[in-house]
Parts: sequence; structure tokens; C-alpha cells
Amino acid sequence: MTLRIKDIPLFHDLTESELRDLERCLRERTFKRGEILFYEGKSCERVFIVLSGRVKLYRTASSGREQILETLEAGDTCACNPGSSAWSCATTAEAVTPATVWFLSRDDYIKMVNTNSRVSHTLNQLFAEKLRSFGTLIEEVSLKDVKKRLIKFLLDMLKEKSYQGDGKDTLLIPFTREEIAQRLGTARETVARYLYQLKRARLIDIKPKQIIIRNKPGLEKLLQ
Repeated sequence: MTLRIKDIPLFHDLTESELRDLERCLRERTFKRGEILFYEGKSCERVFIVLSGRVKLYRTASSGREQILETLEAGDTCACNPGSSAWSCATTAEAVTPATVWFLSRDDYIKMVNTNSRVSHTLNQLFAEKLRSFGTLIEEVSLKDVKKRLIKFLLDMLKEKSYQGDGKDTLLIPFTREEIAQRLGTARETVARYLYQLKRARLIDIKPKQIIIRNKPGLEKLLQ
């Protein structure tokens, strides 16, 4: 399905006239898997909205290991605030799959926010949701036991409708093992090892692009 400008949550409250004006300001670009949209530490010149594919936002530690902060999909935006030329991007954005995005320049973005209170309100909601997500991420990473981080990651996904499969205990997994490892701040081999430990314990089952939660209380008990 091709997204239209009014399908983007950030623009839901704009009038038809405002949408037409905004559409003239958007620039579309396609990225190959692994291509960088912008780099951490560089001047924040524009915001982007994902039309198709997936884009990961991450920071790189001094050790060189990546820590994924979030993965954006169709309709999502980086929702940064390039209101000042002195501000820098806090993350690096990389296309996880072939991706098409819209870019909106800093000047057009500032004009839109300053002249439309409805957009400002939507942005505040997006920022609040991102803070909640980052709080969850900090909680996950603060757990020293990687196995517990993985279990919490799976249980949190189970609460999100977008990851639920045909059954209420079936998770659709759009991430690779490497992406999960980067999200949890560990190695891909470690994620694979603990997943198969949980499978052998009959707590989960693993299928292509799916994980079935077989014993949710058992997983929750391991977090105690």
C-alpha cells in the first residue's frame, strides 16, 4: 500500500489546503539497505518520514558497538527538532531494508510547527511516546542479565498489536538477530544462544519470522 501524506500521523490534523502546501515542500528519496540517511553528530538539517521499508536509529559506543534506540517503519518519523543550526543529530539513521522516505527541510519544518498549533500538539505527543520508549530501553539495558533483557524484550513485544500474529501468543518478528542484539546491547550469538535455551525449556517456540510464547508465566517468573 502506498502511503499518502494524510496517512502520516504527524500530519493528521492538517487541512486539505495545508496538506497541499506541505506536499510541495517534501522531497522523496530512496535508500538501499545499509545506506545512511544522516550521521550522529552532524548538523540537523531536516526531518524525515518513512514511506516504505525500515530505518534504524542508533548510537555508536566508544567500543564500536551499536545501540539501536528505535526502528522506524512506514508512517513513522524521526520527529527530531532541527530548530537551530547549532543542534546536531543525536543518532545515526541507517536503512535496514530498501527504504523510501520524504525529507522536510529545517526552514519548512519550523514554519509548519510555528504556524500550526495542531502539529505542535501532535509533536508533543510523539516526543512523549519516544521518551516512554527510551525509558523502557534504559530499563532493559540496565538489567545486567542479558537473558532477562531478551525475555523482557519479547514480553514487551507481546503487548504491541503491531507484532501480534494469528494467535495471541504469536509474535511476528521483523528484526534480524543482529538487530535484536543491537537493541539489547549484546552480541548476535548471545541472543541466538538464549533463544534456543528458552526453546529447550519449552517456554517459547521458534519459527521463521515468528516466536510463539508457550509459557508466559514461566518467562515472567525468570524476570523476578
